[in-house]
Amino acid sequence: MPDYSVMKELTFSSRDEFIRKPIAEKIIKLLDSDIDVSPLIIDGKWGTGKTEFCFKLKNLIEADNPNNYKVGYVNAFQADHTNEPLLTLISEIVSFYPKKSYQRKKLIKNAVPYLRLVGGIGLKAGLGFAFGRYAADIPEEFSKGMETIEEGSKELIDLSLESLIEDQAEAERSLNTLKNVLTDITAETPVILLIDELDRCRPDFAVMMLETIKHVFDVKNVQIILITNAEQLKATIKHSYGSETNSHDYLYKFFKYQINLPTSIKDIEGRSIENNVTYFRTSVQASKVIPQEFKDNEFIYEIPTFLDVGKLSLRNIEQIVRCIETLVVFENIERSKSLTIEQILVVFLSFVYMMDKDLLNQIVTRHINPTKFSNFIRGTRLDMRQPYSRSDILNDLSVKNLFSIAFDKYFVNSFLDLPSSTIERQEVQRHIKISLGKYDYISDIHNDEYIKQVINNLLLFDIVK
Repeated sequence: MPDYSVMKELTFSSRDEFIRKPIAEKIIKLLDSDIDVSPLIIDGKWGTGKTEFCFKLKNLIEADNPNNYKVGYVNAFQADHTNEPLLTLISEIVSFYPKKSYQRKKLIKNAVPYLRLVGGIGLKAGLGFAFGRYAADIPEEFSKGMETIEEGSKELIDLSLESLIEDQAEAERSLNTLKNVLTDITAETPVILLIDELDRCRPDFAVMMLETIKHVFDVKNVQIILITNAEQLKATIKHSYGSETNSHDYLYKFFKYQINLPTSIKDIEGRSIENNVTYFRTSVQASKVIPQEFKDNEFIYEIPTFLDVGKLSLRNIEQIVRCIETLVVFENIERSKSLTIEQILVVFLSFVYMMDKDLLNQIVTRHINPTKFSNFIRGTRLDMRQPYSRSDILNDLSVKNLFSIAFDKYFVNSFLDLPSSTIERQEVQRHIKISLGKYDYISDIHNDEYIKQVINNLLLFDIVK
């Protein structure tokens, strides 16, 4: 779970490794414009840093606030046990004003009637009165009628239903009054509500929140920003209304804009770099457990660049770093023979552990499917048959190719295409040994023992839970 006490203090000046400040600035320009952008969705997959972006956006709005916005943050997931989204949102707005202020008193006074009528109090009592449920909550003046309810009095049921109809009509009047009051008190201090974590809520509460936003907060000077996983929210809608529901159309009848948080950034040469790759380096560097010589091993940061880390969330990256930290704690540094290659193997096997347990089991049994391995590292077989091809591979052996060579004995079929000539094959093996020296590679025996040790430690605890 995110540490909200830390996150709420974050700004883009604190850290902005994914270069999201320009996105936040554009959102603020939209909010400041005459375009009707509310309600607005900021969409991102789970674990892409939405909550952190939310707090940074809030702090950026408040740091330079010529429009005198009141900016509120609502964690919908923490509120869904109350089952009252309207109460949650109104309470956040009420908190903007001092206890004895005119705005606070007026908002509470006009919110209470509508909350009473639609928040379940009147409805539950009415249904209990009509059908014998919630008997403990029924007012004393109705208690004498309970015996009649149990006998199935048609007249009493009709009376209760008439009361419910009156309540509905009163609710409409109270809603209009509440919206007018919201418009009035936000005329000088417009409100922005950031609603987070709705995609983690119970489906019924999530849908209630959407309906509340649409019907109550479609007023001038109140702008709603929903920070969520739009695809998960669509699945929630299908859960509530049935699999045949057009969840896309249903969701976007509520919202006017969607901002998509990108999952990659451009480097100085214009190449796309996954946020996960950037975050891995940041998380390793920030670790209080991983020693500095480990952090200084630049080879470890190449590993996520050739793996399919796009399917990992930022939380998954944090879990991988936790694996590395655990292995560091378990490490017997006095028995280390080659820090460089050992650190590379620790990082690689931590990624395997997190991303592909089946491949990890194949490594354990020393029976790796070459196709599966090549798909995992997004590589190809190494062609050593021609001098020009092997010189390209071995003259500057990449970390990706290092693993193809290091695990070659584990493959069902060799990953290396070697020359047919015995002399040439021996020459290739000699060049491989020289190339491996770049990574302080000691021997296959040490490599095998160390791989076994790392995997045993990874499997000792369920580290990622």
